[in-house]
Amino acid sequence: MIGVVKIGGAVGNDTRPLLDDLARRVGRGERWVVVHGASGVTDSLCELAGVACRYVTSPSGYRSRYVGPAQRALFEAAALSLSGRLSSELALRGIAAPVLRPDSVPTVRAERKDLLRAVEGGRRFILRDNYSGTVRSVAGETLEATWRSGALPLLPPLAFDEESGLNLNVDGDRLAASVALAVDADCLVILTNVAGLMEDLSRPESLVTQAGLDEWEALERLAQGNMKRKLLACREALEGGLARVVLADSRREAPLSHAVEGGGTQLWRQSPALRSMAVGL
Repeated sequence: MIGVVKIGGAVGNDTRPLLDDLARRVGRGERWVVVHGASGVTDSLCELAGVACRYVTSPSGYRSRYVGPAQRALFEAAALSLSGRLSSELALRGIAAPVLRPDSVPTVRAERKDLLRAVEGGRRFILRDNYSGTVRSVAGETLEATWRSGALPLLPPLAFDEESGLNLNVDGDRLAASVALAVDADCLVILTNVAGLMEDLSRPESLVTQAGLDEWEALERLAQGNMKRKLLACREALEGGLARVVLADSRREAPLSHAVEGGGTQLWRQSPALRSMAVGL
């Protein structure tokens, strides 16, 4: 199996169940790429440094981090620090997981979004001097070479911008979608702190267990807050040709196996009904 798993970067996030699970699966010969976030760690580092964190909402309703020069440097430091910790913890489990930082290893390239359009209180405005980026390319051959060396590729939420010569902040979920397409993955798993996509967060039984691209309009109406951007990443992966994406809970035992084996919200390029008809079920 070839898979990509995206994990969050919240402070205090217990990654041990995932890393234990991942090590077992890699030990059985599966190939995985780990992509992680860094938002929570960055917020803590900014607070320690006395640098303001600012989040804005785009006209289309997506929440983004404004990344000025000071915030960019702190985001990079936080991301690489978390990468180093995950690499060390995987090493303790017998898994070599080199950190593929994009300014030194040809992995991810981005285009800088210098201007950030936002809406606040009904007023539209533009923030300038932004150092976040949109992923433009992922070097799948670099990830393949890492696998061939017997290691697991580990990617921070950074991409190199050749024009500025800097690593830019990129959205980890959308980066994971691009990585999954670049390696022709069997599955992309996005782990989060809820069970999956819910009709009502207060009702566990309202979990959407599976859906296809043909049902996307209804799915988007359910997505709130950060789930809205995660769902965008899922759509990009499926429309790009990936067969399956899973939104699942990172807080349970063996969270990766739970997701791969049918837990969480299973999202398919082809609708579940059409897939059943195709195999005569």
